[in-house]
Amino acid sequence: MGKQKTKLEIKAELAKEFDVHVSAYGGYANDESEKPIVDIIEKVAANTKLKPSYLFTIAVGEGLGLLYLDLATNYKNNKLVTDKQINGFQVLGLDFFSSPKEYPRFKKYLPNDYNIHDEYEPYMAERNERYGKEIVPSAKFKDLESAIEGIGAVLAHRRDLFHINYKKFGYKNPTEDEEAYWSYYFYQAEGDAKRLLEDNGGLDIFFLKSTSRSTIHVKALERVASWRYLLHYNIFTS
Repeated sequence: MGKQKTKLEIKAELAKEFDVHVSAYGGYANDESEKPIVDIIEKVAANTKLKPSYLFTIAVGEGLGLLYLDLATNYKNNKLVTDKQINGFQVLGLDFFSSPKEYPRFKKYLPNDYNIHDEYEPYMAERNERYGKEIVPSAKFKDLESAIEGIGAVLAHRRDLFHINYKKFGYKNPTEDEEAYWSYYFYQAEGDAKRLLEDNGGLDIFFLKSTSRSTIHVKALERVASWRYLLHYNIFTS
């Protein structure tokens, strides 16, 4: 039996394979004090048919790690506090959650008793884009579970959009990495993802040559590589 690889060796291999930065997201959930987020992720993932490790990767990558799980003020008696209000724009990248056009599209992925003014409050957030500032209809969630339910619903909707489109184009079924990459691309930019998926002529995730971490392509590869690395922590059921 050969020598077992260390986590750092695995991380280095993934960085080389995907040619991206690999984040150690497992560090946000491998302590007993952080177990509440693990339980919430598992519950929401089961309801949305997402892999809990993948849902966690996307949520942490969008800001949940640095802006919530990493803050000492969000822990009490050595346990993560889960009843604080969560800013969906800042912490989870849910820029359009309360949009009258968008919300009905992913509502079916939310619990039946999930309601405006109960689980979340709409609010207009200001964001900076290449073309200047704009106001977007985001949301403030009553607590951590409501916020994870929100991002879980949007991500599940985008995953299913990817499925609809790859089948429409006649492509083979995706690998886990391909599904992870394209689901995230649809999460970030649905219209661009559809066009790229068609132009690509298949599901190859290395088709673009961009190396800038500001591009969705590189962000998507980083999420896939970081997700693969997270699996070696054995925190989630899948």
